Amino acid sequence: MDPILYNAATEGNTGDGDFLLADYLNRDEENGYQVTPKGNTVLHVAALYGQSGFVRQVIDITPALLCCKNKKNETALHLAANKGNKDMTLMRMTYDGGDTALHKAVRSRCVDTVRLLVEQDSDFEFPANNAGETPLYLAAESGLVNCLSEILEHCNRPTTDSGPCGRTALHAAIIQKHLDCAASLWEWNKSLWEETDKWDWNPLHYAVKQGLRVVVRKMLGWKTSLAYTHAGNGNDWATSIHIAANEGRVNMIRELLFHCPDSLEMLNSNGQNALHVAISNYKTVVVRFLLNSKESHNLIDEPDNDGKHSSPFACCLRLDKCAC
Repeated sequence: MDPILYNAATEGNTGDGDFLLADYLNRDEENGYQVTPKGNTVLHVAALYGQSGFVRQVIDITPALLCCKNKKNETALHLAANKGNKDMTLMRMTYDGGDTALHKAVRSRCVDTVRLLVEQDSDFEFPANNAGETPLYLAAESGLVNCLSEILEHCNRPTTDSGPCGRTALHAAIIQKHLDCAASLWEWNKSLWEETDKWDWNPLHYAVKQGLRVVVRKMLGWKTSLAYTHAGNGNDWATSIHIAANEGRVNMIRELLFHCPDSLEMLNSNGQNALHVAISNYKTVVVRFLLNSKESHNLIDEPDNDGKHSSPFACCLRLDKCAC
């Protein structure tokens, strides 16, 4: 290892005169990290010498070093933990943007480091960063099911109800279609399915929007009342069947009607049924499906708040090519 870098790590010197830590670390990242004969990186060395400020800056500049192991298969966090220095384990330190070491480890996809962090400080909640993202949320959003599973297994109090726009980790998994992450969160805490974001959308609403039939089937098999909940707030809201109609997803409508056949009666904040919504959004396939249903006569005769009926004639006028 470059003697200047080595001495800086042992002394905790992050920059003076001609030495700038960031320059050395950026150069190392491009050319391969420098190590000692024992395979220790600059992060290992700083951890061994208890230079917490230096360690903080290294992780902030180059979080991938968290995952580097020496010849004994130890990360820098192992060395810090073995020394019994709680501050140096870096569990509760925050970096630029409010990230903790666990945020950094998840972003770097370092499953072993994630495991070490949560095992060493299992009672810490690992809160959200400045963007409102918890480590659990990041793992779910990125589809990192192994990292997510480590957090759920070893962290006694993982923060689940914090994400951008009030979304939970389950919202993130559903929106990004990471079904393995969604399944893990489902098994861990089924009540997450009822949590809503800032727009009062729960995970079922997003699953319907995304067309995730297996997820929708499992959720409604657990609690059919989810199909009747409002998505949206104030004077602008709909239900799952309206979302399905708006997206043109006949398979979602079939699934909803299988579990909740009377959900076809649901009206949105404008007094519209699913047929109104399908016509308004030119979803021809959904219109044809609904007009062929046994409830079609009820849908056709029902006016919305403006007094408009969702009739086959209106359908033809609005869609032009709908074979009514």
